[in-house]
Amino acid sequence: MSHRSTLDQMAASMTPPAEEIAERLAYLDIQPSDLSALRELRPLIKPHLDAVIEAFYSHLYQFPQLRAMLADAHVAQRLHLAHVTYFDRLTEGEIGADYVQNRLRIGLVHHHCGLEPIWYIGAYRKYLTELAPLIRRLLSDTPERIPPALHALGKVATFDVALALDTYIECGRRQILELKDYSEQIISSLPCGVIVADSDGRVRTVNQAMLDISGFSEQELLQRRRDDLIPPPGRELTEGYPQPHEFLLRRREGDPVWVKATFAPMHAANSGTVTVVEDISQRKRYEEDLVRLANYDALTGLANRTLLLIRLEHAIAAARRQQRAAAILFLDLDRFKTINDSLGHDAGDRVLIEVGRRIQRVVRETDTVARLGGDEFVVFLSDLYDEAPAAILSHAILDVLSRPMLILGHEISLSCSIGISVYPQDGADAKQLLKNADAAMYQAKALGRCNYQYYSPEMNARTLDRLTLENGLRHAIERHELVVLYQPQYSLATGAMTGVEALLRWLPPGRDVITPDVFIPIAEDSGLIVPIGEWVLRTACAQQVAWKQAGLGSLRIAVNLSARQFRQAGMEVMVAQALEDSGCDAGCLELEITESVLMDRPDSAAETLQRLSRMGVRLAIDDFGTGYSSLAYLKRFPIDVLKIDRSFVRDIPGDSDDAAIATAVTALAHSMHMSVVAEGVETEAQRDFLRSLQCDYVQGYLYSKPIAADAVATLLKLAL
Repeated sequence: MSHRSTLDQMAASMTPPAEEIAERLAYLDIQPSDLSALRELRPLIKPHLDAVIEAFYSHLYQFPQLRAMLADAHVAQRLHLAHVTYFDRLTEGEIGADYVQNRLRIGLVHHHCGLEPIWYIGAYRKYLTELAPLIRRLLSDTPERIPPALHALGKVATFDVALALDTYIECGRRQILELKDYSEQIISSLPCGVIVADSDGRVRTVNQAMLDISGFSEQELLQRRRDDLIPPPGRELTEGYPQPHEFLLRRREGDPVWVKATFAPMHAANSGTVTVVEDISQRKRYEEDLVRLANYDALTGLANRTLLLIRLEHAIAAARRQQRAAAILFLDLDRFKTINDSLGHDAGDRVLIEVGRRIQRVVRETDTVARLGGDEFVVFLSDLYDEAPAAILSHAILDVLSRPMLILGHEISLSCSIGISVYPQDGADAKQLLKNADAAMYQAKALGRCNYQYYSPEMNARTLDRLTLENGLRHAIERHELVVLYQPQYSLATGAMTGVEALLRWLPPGRDVITPDVFIPIAEDSGLIVPIGEWVLRTACAQQVAWKQAGLGSLRIAVNLSARQFRQAGMEVMVAQALEDSGCDAGCLELEITESVLMDRPDSAAETLQRLSRMGVRLAIDDFGTGYSSLAYLKRFPIDVLKIDRSFVRDIPGDSDDAAIATAVTALAHSMHMSVVAEGVETEAQRDFLRSLQCDYVQGYLYSKPIAADAVATLLKLAL
């Protein structure tokens, strides 16, 4: 439909019935004599209208806003003729529906052009001012006709102005209705629930999403108060700040649903509040999954190392205050590897689950049973008067584990070795007690297994071996005994190699390769990790540049940061210097930090991560899910990548718990705009399952073992 047709229809719809027109004329006291006077005046004025309009336009050109509207000469000429016709009809002396509709249409045109009412009314004032002396001159021979003519002209001009104002009011009303309809459509289509309440808290408007979340009908909600559904906001709302609150909303059926409600005041005369309600049930489920993942062993459901250390520290503090004792039993299953190798990992996992159950059956309710990983378990006894209960419980554990268990049709007999450390004589904190209980456990194994041993300071065999390794490690860099290997990372979307992880190996002369799990803890404790870590970082950055200069592309390179490195003063300066010296682009470097390192001192960690992120370096949380304890901090860390720990990849998709964890981690990462890397991918089934989750990158033996830099170059050349 054309714009002209739209205006015609609108003018027609606004034209009042004949009775109302008559009423308006009567109110303005427009009599037949007035119309007759106008008709008599019309032929006298008509020859002079061009001159009147010329004077009228000279006046208009004095005002910038009006001058801009008349800048086009053709437009100005057309308007000039239109005004002549318009003002000529003013003295037509026939005021009926056609006249009114014509005046309304002209008013609509002026509104559409953006002419404000002040200019519209002013035009009539100018017209009458120009016309009055002309009428006096034209009727000078019959001066008695002048007052009636001027009065009639003033009345009909007032009638016209009223019609013009009607058009502006109607256009404004329609715009308000359009905006109201537009806003209602927006609110209705929002995925979040919306509640609009008045200043008394009564619900005035709700959208469909709110009905879906609450289970109530619109009529039911409109009869309620907002506070019946949602806890009232605090003082912050009265201060004008939108405030989100998370709580359990009770649905109509009575079942609870987690929601986040954000309150915002409507400032127009304290007219109420708008509350946006978001269903966060799925996020809460992810959080609950991750809390379990952070504090409990996924396989056995027992406490993990993180939760164990928390409970140990609390119990030791209580024992110190009450001058009581506490004990740690460190258990390691004897020859468990044989079960895994002969019966498979599924059988091994079932054995570990059964071991956890049996230990729980013989401990006190106040004792903590934890699985540290692999076949290592810890039992913590608190509130002791002496160490005797530790020996009694050790006997009970040895006995209950010695009883045969039926696993996948196989009868399996187990034994374990137990090391015991006692607070306060064997250590003043949790880590020292665990370390000494571990040493005592190895002594139990050395004495033939299937027994328990109390820790004693004489257990120094392992300490001696450790010192030997530490001394060798001090010279490993200068003797060129350290080697950096690289494990490729591949995009699941494209299949292309997108990066590598730098992995350190130690090759001392005359010995087998020493893996990081053996020498990294020694390097960490001794402080050697700082120079070794810097050497690895510089080597990796230089290698990345070498591949790039060889025309093999800008490969992303991931380097692990140890706890001590991460906390080292000036660590960011060291990273920046390594990048500058090598010429490696910061965006190609990815630094991996474990969850436990970040959560040890989360506030300090957040500051360090922010500084690294501002440098352009990518940041990854390594082994995600093995030690994290606070999602609140995850939101604060500028993390780019989450790495799913291999322990959660190993048994997918068959293991439903691991599959659920991988799903939750991937969904959480993507919801926070992070990439996901799964490590330890060894089978096509694992790869396909991770691809179905839209996991971004993978690494593992399915693709490649850690390889030398030259081998990486070969793979890259083959892909060109």
